Amino acid sequence: MSRHTKIVVTLGPAVATAEAIDGLVVAGMDVARLNFSHGDHETHRKLATFVREAAVRNGRAVAILQDIQGPKIRVGTFPGGVIRLERGDQVSLVAGMGLGDAERIEIGYPRLIDDVGVGSEVVLADGLVRMKVTERFRDRLVAEVTEGGLVGDHRGAAFPKADLQVSAVTEKDKVDLAFGRELEVDFVAASFVRSAADVERVHRLSGAPVIAKIELAAAFENLDAILAVADGVMVARGDLGVEMPLEQLPSVQKEILRRTNAAGLISVTATEMLESMIHSTRPTRAEVTDVATAVVEGTDAVMLSGETAIGDFPIETVAMMDRILVEADRPRSNHQTIGFLAGQVAYASATARAAVEAATDLGLGTIVAFTESGNTARLLSKYRPGAAIMAFSPEERTRRRMAIYRGVIPVAFDRLDSTDAMFDFADRYLAEHGVCAAGEGVVIVAGTPPNRSASTNLMKLQIIGE
Repeated sequence: MSRHTKIVVTLGPAVATAEAIDGLVVAGMDVARLNFSHGDHETHRKLATFVREAAVRNGRAVAILQDIQGPKIRVGTFPGGVIRLERGDQVSLVAGMGLGDAERIEIGYPRLIDDVGVGSEVVLADGLVRMKVTERFRDRLVAEVTEGGLVGDHRGAAFPKADLQVSAVTEKDKVDLAFGRELEVDFVAASFVRSAADVERVHRLSGAPVIAKIELAAAFENLDAILAVADGVMVARGDLGVEMPLEQLPSVQKEILRRTNAAGLISVTATEMLESMIHSTRPTRAEVTDVATAVVEGTDAVMLSGETAIGDFPIETVAMMDRILVEADRPRSNHQTIGFLAGQVAYASATARAAVEAATDLGLGTIVAFTESGNTARLLSKYRPGAAIMAFSPEERTRRRMAIYRGVIPVAFDRLDSTDAMFDFADRYLAEHGVCAAGEGVVIVAGTPPNRSASTNLMKLQIIGE
């Protein structure tokens, strides 16, 4: 059985060679993530070149996802690089990025005193340390530590439920997005968005499809508005788990995936999917179950972060993820139905739905889609068929972007001047590449007249070789 759920792989020092990235592509990488929180432009340019070259060598379509840093708020520095805070400690919080200590912590947010009030929770070091603001003065906040731990230089600071006046796009992000345009990245992941307006701003600056990272409580509260303007979402469980109680995270993940699928958009589940494989050749049983749960709940893709960027076994981790997903994608493991996009009544949506229903009713293993923009493949994907979707497109960028769609296998072909010629091409290709045997049935979706975007209006049941 072919794998339907896609694998997003974060690149970093552990895979910074052409040979390593070639290994990732062979192991199953569908999307390469460039994390602009780390590394310089020349490093990212080199990695992007390696990805494109490896994809060509291996006959694969691999997308590039640019993940911008966004307005991450961090603490300053400490003597020796780290401090220990104990429960009950009283700590002064001031705006700045200078040297602090266990009694006075500087936080890089200029409006700290204005926007964070008494009773607000302050979370440091990705949730390891928590405190509550007890007093507010003109030049500082005073907070009492409720959960102690270690805080190192430049660790993250979060303020759940506080209404911070921050821009979703920093000056650094603007420079990075311009560089992303130069690289012709296929997607941009927008970090720390709070509203639909934040997503729209990233899209205007990048020009690429935007995947909104849902990592703030405000983003979850505004999810429907964000879904109306985004091309997809990422369930960024790391920061999201800081913004809300950990025990709520599973139900929040399920709800985000449900609503994203209902909107017909891309969904990516991220953070600590196979975290133990940073230093181990095997994942934990809980991690395997976590991955499978995300698949059952409807994710299109899962993302590896530190496992591949800095891990000891990056290629082995991708290969393991591939094996887990093949099993999780089996029909018995997937309770999703094809009722997602009932509200979309355009010709392309209706044709895609009919194609999936036909393939399901007839037990066919392959759906063929001819597409200029990739929209037909996206619609077929969101109806979540058990069949593989062979998506033929003459556009290289379209093929790369389709690499993230669940169940879609992008294939290059030259434009043909009639639908009959397209049907004949599909018949020959499927037979010659061993996708289908003679006498096997397939569903073909196309548009007439051919070679036009948004023209999908035709479905055909075809027997290979006849």
